[in-house]
Amino acid sequence: MRLATSRIGARFPASAAFAIYLSVAFVYFGLRLVIESGSQYIGSYDDPQIPIWSFAWWPHALLHGQNPFFTHAVWAPAGVNLAWVNSVPIISVAFAPLTLLVGPIASYNVATIALPAVSAWAAFLLCRHLAGKWWPSLIGGYLFGFSSYILGHVTGQPQLTAAFVIPLLALVLLRYLEGDIGKRRLTVLSGLLLAVQLFISMEIAFTLTLGLIVALVLAYAFAPSRRRRLVSALVPLAWGCVIAAVLASPFLYYALTSVRVSGFQTPSDFVADLLNLFIPTHVEAAGAGWLHDVSKRFPGNYTEQGAFLGLPVIAIVVLFARNRWRSSGGRFLIVSLVLALLASLGPELTVGGHGVIPLPTPFGHETVTVPGVGTKFLPLFDNALPVRFALYMSLAAAVIVALWMTSRPTGDVWVWLLPALAILLLIPNPAAKIWSTTYKIPPFFTDAAYRTCLNPNEVVLPQPVRAGGPEMLWQVADAFRFRMAGGRLQTSAPTSFLHPPSIARISIGDPPGPDQSKLLLAYFAAKGVTSVIVDKAQAAIWAPPLDRIAKRQDVGGVLLYHVAGAAPACPSS
Repeated sequence: MRLATSRIGARFPASAAFAIYLSVAFVYFGLRLVIESGSQYIGSYDDPQIPIWSFAWWPHALLHGQNPFFTHAVWAPAGVNLAWVNSVPIISVAFAPLTLLVGPIASYNVATIALPAVSAWAAFLLCRHLAGKWWPSLIGGYLFGFSSYILGHVTGQPQLTAAFVIPLLALVLLRYLEGDIGKRRLTVLSGLLLAVQLFISMEIAFTLTLGLIVALVLAYAFAPSRRRRLVSALVPLAWGCVIAAVLASPFLYYALTSVRVSGFQTPSDFVADLLNLFIPTHVEAAGAGWLHDVSKRFPGNYTEQGAFLGLPVIAIVVLFARNRWRSSGGRFLIVSLVLALLASLGPELTVGGHGVIPLPTPFGHETVTVPGVGTKFLPLFDNALPVRFALYMSLAAAVIVALWMTSRPTGDVWVWLLPALAILLLIPNPAAKIWSTTYKIPPFFTDAAYRTCLNPNEVVLPQPVRAGGPEMLWQVADAFRFRMAGGRLQTSAPTSFLHPPSIARISIGDPPGPDQSKLLLAYFAAKGVTSVIVDKAQAAIWAPPLDRIAKRQDVGGVLLYHVAGAAPACPSS
């Protein structure tokens, strides 16, 4: 359904658009790594440690003949299924040569800068195909690749900033409907793209599949002249899904053999606030100051408050709807945007942090009553956060902006003023303390002199464990020479670490209590822990209960406790 038929000029190639996006991404996210002192990774707190660990794990596992989909390196001895972890396998493998050359942290930083640019470029290609003009398409691509959704997730979730599959799949389907490609190419290309998305994020693959179904239904309803071609696309798309399932079969096998039957996060806690459409958060420079007092009441956290479009974009959407509603493409885009917005709002309309009225959507409901079955969890719906449908809303809005700009006279001041204001409102807030984290890895994990302090493949408990601890970087720096009876690859510990209560309290990182030494001994026995490594920055918290169990060694910038078995020879600091 080509919405514009003007010829595409050859003045600027598509590669120039990518170069612009990449340069913008570097200025936004990478420049501070160069000008500020200290070792840093992009993002805040410890969320980035998950993809950093994954960037190291995949090449390590493949080169050492280990199963990359299930690891015993963390949550030892049971291990954890990585199919339900944001381990970004295809991105980790794609960046493996760089990881082996410069290390996983630097490789992660490069990927974090590049992925928004790639997503913007994919949206540019879609916009250029539809709008036919370079500059409007450049702006449309920017509004998608640097949307508030993408900006919030730059801080540690590359599986969500790698959003390039969605516009590319839309482009492939459009080209088929227009007769540019045949059934065979549609089958192959859709299969490859869906497989890539499965290896990036199963959640987005799920919502993309739902979005594809809805898009086909809307296109059938709004474009009668394309119905025969739409129907003919169903079989190639079905075969594309088969190809994707075959290509991703190892990943799907581990996903289906350990189905996650409850959500990582409560979906109803992560919904879009209606005011967020108009009001940015402190992630954007425009949302700092008094607006932050409003936005901090939005549901969820700043990474999941990405529904912001801004008044300029909303004005363009309204103008576009007024002028193009009678066209099939115009109705398709407007209704798609509205449905994505509705899905992002979740089960209840929220305004300024206050629930107003229930909404008819399955997203955000933890359980659904199935006739004849009763109330059951729906795992895929339960693990799809409603607010993340803002991704699809931002893509529809980006295309609308590009098409609206193309349809306006070149001398119209508003054709450049409104998009320029939209871009200004999305500029990241450089004062927000979310863009980089300074880290320091003790010599214990980097200096070969301390390699004898732990036996190979020894089970270690790092303290602090989970949130707030640097243990994932420790294991990466030591090239997975030891296993950890803990870790942070997901929001909750595996089931085997949640019972009995003595195990659960340690595994979730509860601060030590009066009986902590007893609880630690129970944990050591249950998980085969032979050594404990304590971050010296938090020694005042964790050392007292451990001092009652074993003798400490101040070595290599950490406190080391051998709590079982013979202590290996270890040099003093």
